[in-house]
Amino acid sequence: MLDRASLEVFLALADHRHFGRAADSLGIAQSVASKRLAQLETLLGARLLDRGNRRRIELTREGALFLIEARTALAALQAAERAGLALARGTTGPLRIGYVFSAAMSGVLPALIRSLRRSLPGLDLQPLLMETPSQLKALSEARLDIAVTRRRPSWPERTRVVGYHREPVLIAMGDAMPLARRASLRPADLVAETFLTPQLHEQVGLADTVRDLARAAGLPEPRIRPTDDFITAACLAAAGEGIILAPASLQNLRIDGLNFLPIANYSAALDLVVLAREAIPGVVIDTLCAAFGAQPAHSSLATSRESDRSSQTHL
Repeated sequence: MLDRASLEVFLALADHRHFGRAADSLGIAQSVASKRLAQLETLLGARLLDRGNRRRIELTREGALFLIEARTALAALQAAERAGLALARGTTGPLRIGYVFSAAMSGVLPALIRSLRRSLPGLDLQPLLMETPSQLKALSEARLDIAVTRRRPSWPERTRVVGYHREPVLIAMGDAMPLARRASLRPADLVAETFLTPQLHEQVGLADTVRDLARAAGLPEPRIRPTDDFITAACLAAAGEGIILAPASLQNLRIDGLNFLPIANYSAALDLVVLAREAIPGVVIDTLCAAFGAQPAHSSLATSRESDRSSQTHL
């Protein structure tokens, strides 16, 4: 099999036409250069150099024909080596990033991508829109490298929290609803309303936040209508089918007929959490930590709840 060292010797000899100068250019002894050339000729079964002239060696017919192939082969080997080193350092290759809809609307996902692209331009960034439960499962199965999710009581093992984003909640409703004409709402104003929750497949999430709001106001169990996603919920709300307890960033969706109102004397917020698998290259985690102010990757990578407790960083 062709090896890099033999090809380098042959190409140096083709360039310098002198064993001494070729060996010097490679930083090896002349005897080593002769041995490597002999090994290459034995492998190919052909003489590549005519050594008859002591002052200047010449390429044989076979050597001249092989010269082009040798340059191409060496360039390919060097490129493969560079690619392998970059993969090992984590500066290239695919990086799969899961995110919930709010990560896009709030600007967290674009900020994350900009940071990675600026510091690690060789990465193949692959954002994937996924619900929080799907992201956590994909992290556990190593099908995702980074996840931007809603807060949970615990995280998959061997993951690290590298940042948070917190935003206030508002009520989104259609502008034809009587309540939409107010400057703000009280929790008690919402007792008769149907809450549209855009996390149909989650066992915890916005539905819990709606129930917390009702309990805080001493209201009965709220009526909850689950939907598949925020866009569906927003369209239903704009049409007067219910209201949404929504992160403030949903205002960026700009659906005609959808109004957003603050809730008086209610300070609850919704969190986004950025998780990274421990197995991804440290340079990627370091980049995210530097961008979002979290602890760097060379420190102990906490798993699940330990990481969540220790990090108080906001994106």
